[in-house]
Amino acid sequence: MRIGKVLEYARHWKSTAKEVVGHSVLFAQFLSLLHLTDAYIFSPTLAHGPSMLPTLNLTGDVLLVEKLSPLLGKVAPGDVVLVRSPVNPRRAIVKRVVGMEGDTVTFLVDPGRSDRSQSLVEGENQFL
Repeated sequence: MRIGKVLEYARHWKSTAKEVVGHSVLFAQFLSLLHLTDAYIFSPTLAHGPSMLPTLNLTGDVLLVEKLSPLLGKVAPGDVVLVRSPVNPRRAIVKRVVGMEGDTVTFLVDPGRSDRSQSLVEGENQFL
């Protein structure tokens, strides 16, 4: 009788273990897909601040950042892009593309700061 109970317990444990492994594999596949999607296709981000008014709210908007266009060279003037802040590289800022490589862009330079200006991030009023 004891051997019968042990075999019955082993069969029950085996089916439970198969079910747990099956769910674990499904969960691992989901996490892998989530990572690939977030790293290479699109990811959500929070954008807040006054520089993109009235397109984005001052209090903050959640944006879905699509990551394939820059890789394929499909960025055009008028697009809203997410770029690294030159002041704090750990921070990302949201800006609108004004011109592309080879375009001539004219803007008024603050005379007091014109010696430091190499490029300008529109909306931040900061010369880089």
